[in-house]
Amino acid sequence: MLTSALNIPVADIQAVYREWKRRGAEFLTEPKDRGSEIRGYMKDPDGHLIEVAQSTGILQQQP
Repeated sequence: MLTSALNIPVADIQAVYREWKRRGAEFLTEPKDRGSEIRGYMKDPDGHLIEVAQSTGILQQQP
């Protein structure tokens, strides 16, 4: 079985989450902080997984 997924990088995941939910999107998870990214997941009408992610800038921080 072939599985596909789509990753959509965004600048402000909280704003996207609110707007898309307002428009009827059904997220599987709320945005969660994973360290280097904040990610939320949803499925499209055909069942494909969509990951919406915002970089937290951790890679640009000084050691």
